[in-house]
Formats: sequence, structure tokens, C-alpha cells
Amino acid sequence: MDITYRRATIEDCDKIAEGIELASGGIIEFLFHGLLEDYTAVQVISNLLRDEKGYETYKNAIVAEYQNEVIGIVYSYPAKYHEISEESRNFFPSDRLEFLGEFFNSRVENSLFLDSIYVKEEFRGKGVGSRLIQLTKEKAKESGFSQLSLMVMNSNSTARRSYERNDFKIVRHIDVKEHHLMPNKGGIYLLVSDVDK
Repeated sequence: MDITYRRATIEDCDKIAEGIELASGGIIEFLFHGLLEDYTAVQVISNLLRDEKGYETYKNAIVAEYQNEVIGIVYSYPAKYHEISEESRNFFPSDRLEFLGEFFNSRVENSLFLDSIYVKEEFRGKGVGSRLIQLTKEKAKESGFSQLSLMVMNSNSTARRSYERNDFKIVRHIDVKEHHLMPNKGGIYLLVSDVDK
């Protein structure tokens, strides 16, 4: 299967946004639920990604492509930006941010944070996710980071096994209560891997 991997371009913003939403385990739906009338959460994220500056940019994504179709994405940025930003405080209801407070306050300092990884279902099990992780480790190393960190829902056992195969180790359990928009049981794990592994 001839899959190509490349840095994302501005034309990929919609696909990256879709991948971020699908990879979120319901977190995006929970945060945006009922807040938007004229736009979807994916459209808002896509518009944010079009910005050339800051960490919320398409430039922080790598895509996997098959026959000119994006079949997978990985989106990462320095872990120090995994927080509740001033913009988030001004947009999202405070009770939702408080519900996810421990999630947003947990990070591996001085690491590159793999925020989202998504591979279309029909391409899973073919090494696409592992290759995207490896490319993100290379990006981390090029950017001066010795570690790559990420979070995974406890209930997502398939993803957890994949991360274990890619040398990630659990460093913290984050207690996130179950919510009907986030059908996750058992909280979230913060994982880390050395970029040389």
C-alpha cells in the first residue's frame, strides 16, 4: 500500500480538524455542546488551524495520504501549551473547564505533546499510526525535545496497546468523571516516551 506522509498544508485544515474531533473521545463535543448555532466545532477548529502563528496551526500537523486522500493525522505542539488558555476561559463555560481542570493541568514539562492522532478505520492495523508517532518523535527531536507525551482514555484499550508498542509508559492517571458526551470509564492516562525509542 503506497501511503505517503508529509507536513500538513493549509488545504488540510478541515481534515486535521475532523481528526482532532474524532480523536478527542468526546472532549470536543463536551466543550462545544450547545455553544454554536451557525458553525460546527470542526469548522471552528479548522479556522483556528488556518492561523500561521502560535501553536494552534496546521503547521503542527503531519498527514498520511493514500491516493490523494488524507487517511490519518497527527497534531502536536510543546506541552507547555496544553492548558486552559485565556481564549478558552473567555469562550467555554467555566463549569466545563473546571470539569476538565485536571486534564488541562497535567503535562510532562519540556516535552512535545501529541495532542491528537487519528487514522481512518479501514487503514488501521497497517502501521499508519505507528509511522505517524515515529514521525512525531523525529519532529520532537528536531525541535529540541527529548520526550514525546500524550493522553489516552483508559477505555481506549486499542490505542493504549499501540502506544505501549511504541515505547510509551504511563506517568499519571487523571481522574475525569464520566459524562454522557464523553463515554469514557476510568479516566485518562498521561504517557511519555523518549524520542530515541
